[in-house]
Amino acid sequence: MEQNLLFGDTEIAVPTSFSITNEKILSDNAGISSTCNFVGDIKGMRTVIQIEWANLKPAEVADINRYILSLEDMFFPMTYLNEEFERVTRMVRAEDPAYEHWGWDKKRRLCRVLTLKLYAYSGTEVI
Repeated sequence: MEQNLLFGDTEIAVPTSFSITNEKILSDNAGISSTCNFVGDIKGMRTVIQIEWANLKPAEVADINRYILSLEDMFFPMTYLNEEFERVTRMVRAEDPAYEHWGWDKKRRLCRVLTLKLYAYSGTEVI
């Protein structure tokens, strides 16, 4: 099975960290009533994908930035293995900008780290 991370048709560098979180998006009036019952509606789901890379080459950073910093289209297709190890393609967008900071690699060397949060939405209405 191919396990490459793709943004569009571009193979992206192998990340050092990759996490997936699924969250319910609730209506504005959602909460717990005085009788301890849940009130409100579930409007949809939001998948948050957090990726971190260390020691990227300039060309690898350029490949990532070409998608996340695009002014023409906020959404782009991303192909990855989900939490059930199935290969999926989702339309995602980078709502939080990527940021670089310094960190340590496995050999205890100081290196640049790039962190990115991507969001995919699904549900009953456009969010």
